[in-house]
Amino acid sequence: MTKLIKILAILSLLIFVTGCEEKPIGKITKDTYNLKSEMDPRLKAYPEAVEWYENSDMDKVSAFNLGVLYHTKIKDYEEAKNWYLIAYKMGYKKAANNLGIVFEYLANYNEAVKWYLKSNSVDSLSNLGLLYIQKLKNYSNAIKYYKLAIQRESIEATKSIATLYNELGDNIKASAYLLTLIEYPNYTKEEVLNYLRNDLKIDNETIKKGYELQLTMPGLPRRYKGGI
Repeated sequence: MTKLIKILAILSLLIFVTGCEEKPIGKITKDTYNLKSEMDPRLKAYPEAVEWYENSDMDKVSAFNLGVLYHTKIKDYEEAKNWYLIAYKMGYKKAANNLGIVFEYLANYNEAVKWYLKSNSVDSLSNLGLLYIQKLKNYSNAIKYYKLAIQRESIEATKSIATLYNELGDNIKASAYLLTLIEYPNYTKEEVLNYLRNDLKIDNETIKKGYELQLTMPGLPRRYKGGI
């Protein structure tokens, strides 16, 4: 199975989490946000977390890292939210995307949308598109935010919007977006065309129409001009 097929096959599971940072920046005390005075015993299984917590002058990166730990390892999304909020209030803007993710896990979709928009990163725009597809069932908004990410050269948003158009029955647009991948590293003309023909079952005439469309379609940072 090609790389393209594998990635497209897991799009429905895809969400972008900003990972831990190593270098502490800035300082804060645990009392500032009325945190528990005693360390959560669950953190003791993670030596790095003990170090972050036991630092009497808590800093924004340590707070963010604890959020990531609660989020991705312990799966306590309320605690993750608390630590991400601390990091964000201290000026750590990367936490906004992760706040969107945990609010989505907590089924608070209005807050998830708010934090994804605050982040306004390429990953958060892609996450927002996926939220509108999977949870809010608003495909026009999904397309809107995918297009914003595509303007910033998001390969994942390009694949996601193509998948959505295919599911909606618009294979000309699906072809148009997928053909632009040929202009990015790791995607060949043969690979993309094989996927369109063999996996999506799109006929050559439709693919040709998609090719012509992407040559003039607004909002594309790259266009494939090599012919079909």
